[in-house]
Amino acid sequence: MPAAISGRYMNGWPAEAIYDYHDVDVNGHQGGVEARQLGAHNIFSLHTPAPKRLHRQCYPWPVSMAPSGPRCQHLRPSPLQSITVYAASEKQVNPFVSKRSRVVGEEVPPKISVVSAVYNVEDYIGEYLDSLDRQTTPSTFEVILVLDGSTDSSERIVREWAEQTALSHSILTKVNGGQASARNVGIREAHGEWITFCDPDDYLAEDYFENLTAFMEKDPSNHASMYATRVVGFDEASGTVSASHPLNGRFRDGNRFVSLERSPSFFHMSGATAVVRSSELKRLGHEFQEELTFSFEDAHFVAAYLLQQPEPVIGVVANSDYFYRRRAAGNSSVQTSAFKEEKYGAVLSHGHLDLLARAKAISGRVPMWLQLMLIYDLLWYYRGDRRVGAPSRRMDTAVLENFHKLVTEVMGDISEIAIHSFEVMPTDNDLRNALILGYKKPEHRPQEIYVEKLDIDQQMTLLHYVYSGSMPEETITYKGKQVIPRHAKTRTMTFLGKTLFSHRYIWIPADGTFDVALDGVQRQLIIGRPRREHYSLRPYTVSKALAGVDLTRPTSIPRTTRSKYLPVRAVRKAQRIGMDYRQRLLDAWKMKSDEERKLLRLADTPKVKAKYRNSWIFMDRIYRANDNAEHLYRHISNKYPRVNTWFVLDRHSPDWDRLSAGGFKLLEHGSEDHKLALMNAKIYASSHLDKFVTDPLSGLLASRARWKFVFLQHGVTDHDLSYWFNTKSIDLLVTSTVAEHESIVGNDTAYRFSTKEVKLTGFPRHDALASRSTRPAKQWILVSPTWRQSLVGPSDSLGRRGRILGFAESDYALSWGAFLRSPELVRFAEDHGLRIGLLPHPSLAEYVSEMDLSPDVSVLDWDDKPFAEFVHESAVLVTDYSSTAFEAAYCGVPVVYYQFDQEAIKAGSHTYDVGYFDFEDHGFGPVTVDADTAVAATVTSIAGDPDPKFAALTKLTFKYVDAGNSERVYREMTKLIRPARLKEIIQ
Repeated sequence: MPAAISGRYMNGWPAEAIYDYHDVDVNGHQGGVEARQLGAHNIFSLHTPAPKRLHRQCYPWPVSMAPSGPRCQHLRPSPLQSITVYAASEKQVNPFVSKRSRVVGEEVPPKISVVSAVYNVEDYIGEYLDSLDRQTTPSTFEVILVLDGSTDSSERIVREWAEQTALSHSILTKVNGGQASARNVGIREAHGEWITFCDPDDYLAEDYFENLTAFMEKDPSNHASMYATRVVGFDEASGTVSASHPLNGRFRDGNRFVSLERSPSFFHMSGATAVVRSSELKRLGHEFQEELTFSFEDAHFVAAYLLQQPEPVIGVVANSDYFYRRRAAGNSSVQTSAFKEEKYGAVLSHGHLDLLARAKAISGRVPMWLQLMLIYDLLWYYRGDRRVGAPSRRMDTAVLENFHKLVTEVMGDISEIAIHSFEVMPTDNDLRNALILGYKKPEHRPQEIYVEKLDIDQQMTLLHYVYSGSMPEETITYKGKQVIPRHAKTRTMTFLGKTLFSHRYIWIPADGTFDVALDGVQRQLIIGRPRREHYSLRPYTVSKALAGVDLTRPTSIPRTTRSKYLPVRAVRKAQRIGMDYRQRLLDAWKMKSDEERKLLRLADTPKVKAKYRNSWIFMDRIYRANDNAEHLYRHISNKYPRVNTWFVLDRHSPDWDRLSAGGFKLLEHGSEDHKLALMNAKIYASSHLDKFVTDPLSGLLASRARWKFVFLQHGVTDHDLSYWFNTKSIDLLVTSTVAEHESIVGNDTAYRFSTKEVKLTGFPRHDALASRSTRPAKQWILVSPTWRQSLVGPSDSLGRRGRILGFAESDYALSWGAFLRSPELVRFAEDHGLRIGLLPHPSLAEYVSEMDLSPDVSVLDWDDKPFAEFVHESAVLVTDYSSTAFEAAYCGVPVVYYQFDQEAIKAGSHTYDVGYFDFEDHGFGPVTVDADTAVAATVTSIAGDPDPKFAALTKLTFKYVDAGNSERVYREMTKLIRPARLKEIIQ
């Protein structure tokens, strides 16, 4: 008994017409179609043998149904038609796949099949499907959605879309097996001439397929093996889009066809933006590698496909924009891949090594484009490992050891030339050296030593070289005698748990002839910094370096040039199609530089020089003082009045009037006087290291940044901040504790600074902690937690942060709220005549009103009084990770650590990595992780007997517990601007 079900046609058939078609082939079985129109709707019935599996299908093709014989060769369903198909027997149906049924006829197949693996994308797939519906050329593609066992409502959304869309589509279902396996199912069901693999959490520009197919028409000889479209990033959290993908440089010159043999940097890695030939996939039996379940399957699929092409030619489609979503939740397979062990094993063994083996099996060599592609992928491991809280830092040791073993195998087929030639994205020498010295030259001895820097004031020269393996034996000869430098530093470059190579920095006197031998061999001395080796050069690189113009962009070439070697035709073309180059430069100069040129002239006038010559400029925050810079300024201006000291502050700061009344010579931040003073400064000292502090002059004014920069620090560096510090030009870095100092200057640490730059002096503001002759009465249980990066908005160029929503519901607010509202804590404070005082970090002060605090808690402000006074008046300090604990310990106040989010901090949720300081072993008080335990520890620290362990730790921590820190810092600052004595440079 045949089964039948009816569907509707919205248009296409004559009124009162009935068409009867028999012997229609449905999934290889005989069936029948009956179509008739009733009123405004066309009704049809499709008859097949008894049902086994149901599937619903919609087609976009225009109606073209006319009787043409017994087999209905011209059946063309119309838009919004809905067909339900029953398969005839179990063997025709994969138990995990609902297969599409289609009427066999002479229909024209779609140009492109869009295969999308659907898994748990309920929040995004609606936007993706909408972008497909909005395509300007819907008849050029079919959509194949493979439901990969989603546990959310993705399937329901897909089914509902299928009921109303006009697009040709298929819906296939399978048990969950990963994106690769789902796409392979889709490949087998595709009927397009080309196939692409768009991800359902992304979306497409409306003219995506229109522009793509239009460009395809420009290749009638079918020379292209593949097409590649442009990725545009969509940041879901901010709602912004950006075409800054590292590989988007390939689209700079618009649509074109590129041979990878000639242009190897045009490799492609995304399956979502790759469009490959269906016939080639079938001929080669090529599918996605299912062992790669979450990462690199796209790159492997594309590369393995191209390896099998006689000439891999890519059609680069610059005007088809594919919007890649960076999820706000951070839970996409790409965003979470770094947390999975497979990324450090299977990706390399089943991905990289498999591709290398295929390449050698096909042609006996590894093409340059494949080498560059693998370098590109590998570099992301090392870039990622540099980030604060890098997931690789938490990988098991065995996983990382296997990773390095696999990378060594991969690098066996990657040439040094390929590594040096890689320029797809900015890549510093450290990353190139990680690959070359870490895996290809594990015992490298440099042939050259770089004479990298000259300190004119101190008359010292910096030597620098890199090596791998054990450190070479150094022999330094100065004025004919062998010498041992006092300031030498080895900085180890550790990536993913393994030291791959090391930097060596050596300061020697600048006033004598010298040479250097390593392992008994005198080495070449090169003046300047290391440069990348070049084995091939692009016109852009050569023309920019030698003539200052870009020959690839003729409009950038001036009408007249001093170089007689520039091609005449290129110059004439620039004259013909571009506006006058000199005029453009002049206009830009006038717009941007009038104020700067005025200031440059003023800076050299006698009046300004008399006021600011050799000035010492001090600054804490832009909007707040009362830190190390203020304390040091006060000491120097009082004791050494001949020093031309100035203090920088925003005029609207609450500290402005206080400091002005105290006799401070103030400069308004950003003012003309501020800039003039900087251009004449000898010393510039700050407790902060933000860019707006370290680089206060821009444009033409930056050339006058000739001061020595002193980093006074805001707090003790107890975490690893090396990657941030190393990017800054610091002439003097002030430290406060023995362990902190050694963690920075010691050999085999991650910092590049030596004992020349880093001095153990103590913090100037600690002088106020040690100088009090009397101790005030204790009145506070002082609660002073630090901030969290996730709880503040992004900062602007001056460090001002935007406000975010949802603070009250954060773990931070709830956890500290539970502690502050504790009835036991409130009772204890009352019984002992104490008050609970919350001193929030300045970055979070504006959020305190959202915490629903009880009247028993006093909210304090950093502007109320110096922090030293708060500490001296406190019976205990309760904090989390703040360096204020060092201040408390410095003057003998008990400390309690309340760290409710330990795991998140260790995972890098804040701004630093875990360093040498372990709170359990080195902290000045008990470490707690919940509010009740923190309250109990607070009570015990006040009412109980002090633990001698913490008193002993305090003595070991600080070298200086006196009021002489400011003076020590001043003395070190004076050394920056005078020639160093010989005994200060060599032993």
